[in-house]
Amino acid sequence: MFQYNFKIYYEDTDSGGVVYYANYLKFIERARTEIINELGFTLNSLLKDHDRLFLVKKIECDYIESCKLEDQLTVKSNILSLKNASFELEQNIYKQNNIIFKSKILMVCVNSQGAPSKIPDDLQRLMKNKDG
Repeated sequence: MFQYNFKIYYEDTDSGGVVYYANYLKFIERARTEIINELGFTLNSLLKDHDRLFLVKKIECDYIESCKLEDQLTVKSNILSLKNASFELEQNIYKQNNIIFKSKILMVCVNSQGAPSKIPDDLQRLMKNKDG
């Protein structure tokens, strides 16, 4: 499992002081980037050294409870399945150990031309060893 901790800032909220719904997608995106970093890669290095990008193909999400300014949140990410050119993961957001947002995401690996491409072997091995 991967964890990403963060705090809600004023810019994350709407006029009612509640986190704007689309920002939850940004939070889990940041957590996915941190997964890549934790595994020793960067998005730039994947593109430059391997000609690979990751795209969201499908996402399912459920908003359970709202959060507000200065709430401390944690995204917990689990890789559910790993294939040659894709992986599925569960990313849930927690506030004080209570789940407030649930999601399941299908990520696909493509080259810079947009064609499906194999996840680099080193990254795939690390993903498998860490979570899968």
